[in-house]
Amino acid sequence: MGSVPEIFAIAGEPSGDQHAAMLGEALQQQGDVLLTGIGQHGMRRAGFDLLFDSAGWSAIGVVESLKRVPRLVVRKHQLLHHLQKTRPDLLVLVDFGAFNVRIARSIRNQMDLPVLYYFPPRSWSRDARYDRLSGLVDRVATPFQWSEALLRDVGIEAEWVGHPVVDRIAVPESATRLRLRRELAVGEDSAVVGLLPGSRPTEIRCNCPQMFGAGRIIASEVGSVTFLLSRAPAINERTLRTHLARHGIEDRTTILEGVSDIVRAADLVIASSGTATLETAAAACPMVIVYRGTALMALEKWLRRFNIDFVGMPNIIAGREVVPELIDRDAEAQSIARAALDILTDDGEMQAMRDRLLSVRQMLGVPGVSDRVAAMAFDMIGPGSQNDDSLGMDGSAPAGTSVSEEQER
Repeated sequence: MGSVPEIFAIAGEPSGDQHAAMLGEALQQQGDVLLTGIGQHGMRRAGFDLLFDSAGWSAIGVVESLKRVPRLVVRKHQLLHHLQKTRPDLLVLVDFGAFNVRIARSIRNQMDLPVLYYFPPRSWSRDARYDRLSGLVDRVATPFQWSEALLRDVGIEAEWVGHPVVDRIAVPESATRLRLRRELAVGEDSAVVGLLPGSRPTEIRCNCPQMFGAGRIIASEVGSVTFLLSRAPAINERTLRTHLARHGIEDRTTILEGVSDIVRAADLVIASSGTATLETAAAACPMVIVYRGTALMALEKWLRRFNIDFVGMPNIIAGREVVPELIDRDAEAQSIARAALDILTDDGEMQAMRDRLLSVRQMLGVPGVSDRVAAMAFDMIGPGSQNDDSLGMDGSAPAGTSVSEEQER
């Protein structure tokens, strides 16, 4: 190890890029470190020197994924050559299992390099199997408590650290919500509906027409309503405005980058299934989850006989329906609008849903997630790499304390 340790992180999806960026910030707060890796705009802004930009690497469904295989095969070989040459002090794999598990296997076969897996594949599933990961990684930091048990069952050293969404998004107080609305120039008497269509072009193409069509119906029935639309960095704003104009709600809509302000300011959110639903849950904001795929994705689902109870993360985590889901043909403008209006016009259901989402948030662990993962990383690098004054100076549990230990405090 050189005088400044190098940590190389790999994130192939927008959500993983966000998690890795937060980890990078925590690492820099706890010690001197050189951050390198593969990721997107979030990691770059957090100080990572990127070997490759992974925007566009991830996909949904077998058909879309197969289109990316040739490019990823080339990148894999280039990455392994780079790691052989530079030999960083630690490799951190962030989600993106289809690629990262193969990298872990190649690393084990080719070089001696400690590996920390942050967000192991399918960590959200209570039925996930980790036999293929055993022996490939040294430690795992997992966001869900049940995942820790499944990993330990196959001999993997795992720690439940919690989900970083609890660090990024707090449940807003009334004053916070009012302040955000004023900053966004939302009228005091206006209902506020968040629109979170997704971060991939395919999601925009499939979800926006129905989601924005629902917005038009909601506007016709509610009257005074403002829409807050989330735009992912990879999505062209002009594309979103074209969809909005087509459905006649452009004048009522404010486009914002990211999700945090939207879920804290909105009365209700209509969200595409994915990480955004967890961000909405973390804010205890009522929501309707929708998801539409391409015709090929629908055919794949039928051929593979997918049989899962829920697709939305809040429902998966709770093990029951805490918010409504409208999937594929059920996710049409009229049905989305009806589900949203039924909630918006029922104060009792609004509060009941907030209470259910608060219970989901509690299952995501306690704040300090990125600090805990950073402490694991420094521990793997070795003594002397971490600042002595980075842990516990404010009287809180030291970074690296498990979620269970922190909850006991």
